[in-house]
Amino acid sequence: MTAAPDAPTNAARQPTALPVPPTAAPSLPSVRSAHSAPSAAPASEARHSALALAAVCLGFFMILLDGSALNVALPAVERDVHGSMAALQWVVTIYTIPLAALLLTAGSVSDRWGARRLFVSSLAGFTTASLLCALSPNLTVLVVARFLQGIAAGGLLPTTLAIIARTYPDPLERAKAITVWGATGGLALVAGPLGGGALTELLGWRSIFLINVPVGLVTLHLARRHARETARRESRAADLPGQLTGIVALSASVAYLIEGGSLGWAAPVPLLLLAVSAITAVAFVAVEARSPHPMLPLAVFRRSAFSASVANGFAFQFGGYGLQFMLAIYLQQQWGLSAERTGVYFLPFSVAWVFGTIVLNRRLVHRGPRFLLWTGALSSFVGSALLLGVADRGTWPLFIVGTGLTGLGCGVFSPSLNAAALLAIDPAYAGLGSGLLNTARQVGMAMGVALLGSLIGMHDTLLGLRLSVVLVAACFFAVIALSVRYVPRKETA
Repeated sequence: MTAAPDAPTNAARQPTALPVPPTAAPSLPSVRSAHSAPSAAPASEARHSALALAAVCLGFFMILLDGSALNVALPAVERDVHGSMAALQWVVTIYTIPLAALLLTAGSVSDRWGARRLFVSSLAGFTTASLLCALSPNLTVLVVARFLQGIAAGGLLPTTLAIIARTYPDPLERAKAITVWGATGGLALVAGPLGGGALTELLGWRSIFLINVPVGLVTLHLARRHARETARRESRAADLPGQLTGIVALSASVAYLIEGGSLGWAAPVPLLLLAVSAITAVAFVAVEARSPHPMLPLAVFRRSAFSASVANGFAFQFGGYGLQFMLAIYLQQQWGLSAERTGVYFLPFSVAWVFGTIVLNRRLVHRGPRFLLWTGALSSFVGSALLLGVADRGTWPLFIVGTGLTGLGCGVFSPSLNAAALLAIDPAYAGLGSGLLNTARQVGMAMGVALLGSLIGMHDTLLGLRLSVVLVAACFFAVIALSVRYVPRKETA
């Protein structure tokens, strides 16, 4: 890549070399030096860009690895802190709630602060919160630390692509960098269950969080030295009433699903949480409808194709990530597997997901997002349907095939969620559309973990497993139906 600041320098020096006569031998060394000096600049620039990309990918890797590794370590957490199934659900969802709530406003904060500054600040917060998780003396401190992790991730995640765009102004180089960034997510998906299981068995569950500390410090060093700051500009005022009512509505909904599973759906506390959720959800819609600068402009949902794309994002995360949480608990509690062996059982799921993303999606991308969405979701639907036959350890072949097909389908269609959403929204609102989709995905994950975790915690665990799998299959079927009905046929380039 040729950096823009170096181009004028080279152009200015070349005319001074052209008049030199071919016979002027003594002048030849000076001509070479005129050309050799600037050649070091592009090499240095490329090195800085590569290290900035490494920082961004490491930050992204930390966020994804943390969640996938924690799933297989949850039973060890439960034994150590003497928690319940509801407590395990809170350890996961308390991270997702602030992450989902902050995704929509992180863009405006990045505009005012600069993406690099927000990335570094959020990374420092995430690293500190990870250390607090590792040192948690009890469940309360762990839940609070996970909440702080979620806040930091809400600032960290949206800035990664902004820094890549600033670092690689050339579209071709930027596309290559984004491919590396995406592959990092696939690597985290494979490394999470295996690495999390191995670390839990060898060093205990706290090591999953503790490993973030040295990685975070290295990433901070790279980002501070090599990442460039993005342009700062004035942005719209933050929608604090919308932010608050949205957080309360989401938190109360998730709390109802978690506590209802342990206390009973008609118990006083869950019913109170349900009422709070309904009231604050109505208040959120009213606030957003009247706000001059709404966090969630309701007008964008007038386009049925965009609404379907957002619903697809919710369903994907509910099914794909809720399934991982629920099955990791089931394998260890009902099959008696260790955390390490649980990670091995999840290997076909993870590898198939990465294969679907890196190989199949890229080869079929010319067919357009609609085709990839419904065909990938069909594979996931068939795979999750096969999981209805899973019971004792003797049904492990069904588990392997079912999770493999589910992971393959998720890998094929998940990259097309953004493409479908952006095809359905005005290009002027592309950033908002991407933010809404990512928020819906995080909400889906929180709801999936809350509800499926409650079902797997039923007294009849096998019935809970099958009800959970039915819900997961229904989510993938919804992606098929919504994509075929509403997602436009327009093909990508």
